[in-house]
Amino acid sequence: MCGDTVHIYVITVAATVAPESIVDELAAHGLRVKQVLAALGQIIGEGSEQVAAALRQLDAVESVDAEQHYRAIGEEG
Repeated sequence: MCGDTVHIYVITVAATVAPESIVDELAAHGLRVKQVLAALGQIIGEGSEQVAAALRQLDAVESVDAEQHYRAIGEEG
């Protein structure tokens, strides 16, 4: 998988951090922020695998997970 491929990521921030407070820092590392889910402590954004790796190193970030899609058994598509 090429590192330049853009993925959607769900970033979970530390419980002691307000998600809105680190949006600029995530963007500075290359994440294109799409949505802030403050009540869940998560931020959704787009970026390359290199961006995700850099975000994982930040103290305020608990996890960076690629978006997953699920289908019901027998569902086409």
